[in-house]
Amino acid sequence: MVLQRVLKSLVEARLELESSVMSDFIVNMDKVMPILSPSSKRFLSILSILLDISPILSKFKPFTLLSSSKRKEWIREINAESLIYDIINTLDTVALAIYSLTPRFQESIGYNRLKTMREAKIEERDEKLTYKHKPKSYYDVVVIGSGAGGAIVAWELARRGFSVALFEAGPEPSTREFILEHPIIRALKYYWDNGLTFTWGTPTIHLPFGKVLGGTVTVNSGTLFRAPEEALRIWYKETGFNIDSSSLNSAYSIIEDKLKVKPVPESLLGGNALVMRNGSKILGLKHGPTRRPIEGCMGLGECAFGCPSSGKLDMRQVFIREAVSMGLHVFTNSMVRKIIMRNDRARGVVVDVNGVRVNIESKITVVSAGALNTPRLLRASGISNRNIGKHLHIHPATGVVALMDYKVRGWIGTMQSYYVEDLLTEYKTLLLATFPPPGLGYSAGSISLSDLYKYEYLASIGVQTSDDNTGYIASKQILGIANYNLSIIDLEKIKEGIILSSEILEAAGAKKIYPPLKKAHPASSTSEVKKLLKVVSPKIFKLSAYHPMSTARIGRDPEIGVVDEKGRVYGYDNLYIADASIIPSTTIVNPQLTVNAISLIIADSIAKEL
Repeated sequence: MVLQRVLKSLVEARLELESSVMSDFIVNMDKVMPILSPSSKRFLSILSILLDISPILSKFKPFTLLSSSKRKEWIREINAESLIYDIINTLDTVALAIYSLTPRFQESIGYNRLKTMREAKIEERDEKLTYKHKPKSYYDVVVIGSGAGGAIVAWELARRGFSVALFEAGPEPSTREFILEHPIIRALKYYWDNGLTFTWGTPTIHLPFGKVLGGTVTVNSGTLFRAPEEALRIWYKETGFNIDSSSLNSAYSIIEDKLKVKPVPESLLGGNALVMRNGSKILGLKHGPTRRPIEGCMGLGECAFGCPSSGKLDMRQVFIREAVSMGLHVFTNSMVRKIIMRNDRARGVVVDVNGVRVNIESKITVVSAGALNTPRLLRASGISNRNIGKHLHIHPATGVVALMDYKVRGWIGTMQSYYVEDLLTEYKTLLLATFPPPGLGYSAGSISLSDLYKYEYLASIGVQTSDDNTGYIASKQILGIANYNLSIIDLEKIKEGIILSSEILEAAGAKKIYPPLKKAHPASSTSEVKKLLKVVSPKIFKLSAYHPMSTARIGRDPEIGVVDEKGRVYGYDNLYIADASIIPSTTIVNPQLTVNAISLIIADSIAKEL
């Protein structure tokens, strides 16, 4: 298969592995291939074919037939702004992830995950939340999607005694999987299209989102902020939506209490956060531990891939579990194909439950499929509104990596446990101490391969900005999951974040700083980073993004929004939306808590109608 051949050839050129280690790589590659979805395999195979044929004009041979040294030479010659380098970058990410699964690599960097899990002595839970029987033909409420919005609506309505069915396209994970499986394997299993989802535009931006019971909340970093007043003012200015602050704050408090939200304690900060704290203290910055849903956290550092210890409280563990005890029927591996519409009313859904297509009727239908999938489902169901799929906001993000002069072991501790807020007011940019498990992290600074085995000495700061630009989800999306171009203003905000991150790392003792560029450009100081940022093209920044929102936004009328202030779709009195798609505009900070709170307010409106 061309994909395997190209990945093997790429690793040979990049890492110069011994034959025994290459054998381990091939074994792990064979384990990964069955996990890939058909669309991911097609996507990666197309990229592999394009990479394989690209050297023919200059080297007169396909990539896989070149010697290792010739492959390396050819890659060095490629312009980092070119499409082919984007292809190499994507395949590099996959190849490095597979290589990171090899025991010898893990041993070489002092990363012994299995030992850590054994010592943690985590108790496995056998409890299943998925309903064991077929769905009934009728429910008071059908909820589509089990994430930050859908789980809250289902919980509140089940709590009030209504019959509710919750349909989730992804699987229900088990504690055993979280304990035994490497985070890389879990990322492939619990993200849409194995995490290989991108926006199409300049530059291409990696935008992963969850496909698992509990939605992206199950596989997010767990950082919870209330939306600042500035965000509420932007909402009103752009859409005329003036949310009642008292109701919002009350909903915030209910969610925070249920999720036991608190600042990360000292014992769980981890070495990466301490680097950020030390540098911030020296520079006199505003900094502190993030507020998170913590109960029994062991600092295993795998929050964004499903928490093995259940120490990061999420939608599954709290709201869905409690709702199931009150009669909620949960159906996983259940893709809703369309909403049944008759006479401008939602009559139920057409859904594939474990591959069997059924029609379910309901009095109320709530769409909570997320900002990327809700517009698609609305269109597939014949819902008409000029704003569907438009006004897409994301939080473009990147990472600055540094080689420190002391051991950090950044993968130990709560994954995103510390932040710096100095750029938040002027630039709407947040710095977060984020260090994913080794082998993960698409947009982190490009590390020289010579420093790859110095993982214990690496520290990383994530730069997350609130965008001024917007994108859209096309009716027929040919490439990527959305169309989005990063604005010059947003790029400048990201640069400010890169510079301040570099200053923090330098103050904390960095020997070398790697800005987030597609080709490695190590710098010995922040001044070198600044010079580099002045001359590099926007196309060579490595960016990811999170928190898509506003694609079916609340507005004062259907000319501006898709839903009214109660979450009801304009023109359809029993069809509601409760997810990040209805957020009127950017939340500036991480949106989960705000989606939770607004969804709780919407659930109250639905209960009154029922």
